[in-house]
Amino acid sequence: MYCCFTGHRPEHLGKLADESSEWCHQLKKILSDEIDRAIADGYTDFYCGMARGVDTYAAEILLNKMSAYENLHLHAALPCPQQQLGWNERDKKRFENILTRVSSKTIISPNYTDTCMLTRNRFMVDNSQRVIAVWNGFFRGGTAYTVRYAKKENKEIHLIRPRDLSISIL
Repeated sequence: MYCCFTGHRPEHLGKLADESSEWCHQLKKILSDEIDRAIADGYTDFYCGMARGVDTYAAEILLNKMSAYENLHLHAALPCPQQQLGWNERDKKRFENILTRVSSKTIISPNYTDTCMLTRNRFMVDNSQRVIAVWNGFFRGGTAYTVRYAKKENKEIHLIRPRDLSISIL
């Protein structure tokens, strides 16, 4: 069974963007608990869109869990090969480290296009039964689009709200 992650980039996470903050530690703990819940529910394969922020947090958490669970697999869904261009060196290093450890890579578009990220998000939702989303509730943006698309496709959505770090299942 497949599960995918969606969530905001650091600049849209407010106080959660500072990874040394207690808020961000709490977010990562909740994300880790949701991954544990998915594993307990039989999920073994996880798609990650490889973006900065929530995608990176989720991928690193899952990679740490893979040493304890030999049947877990992380699959990278890349919108295009140039995704990490323009990122700072720290984020590029994290991206490359994750990419060397994934079970598979799917490249959605050979080049960047205006729609390749949304197409990547649809790919992940279409190929998953559950979506773990960190969404601030705002109507615009890739995470909002992905949550709405997953809802339309009747996927199980585990929603983490960064404002109050609450969880709901849609």
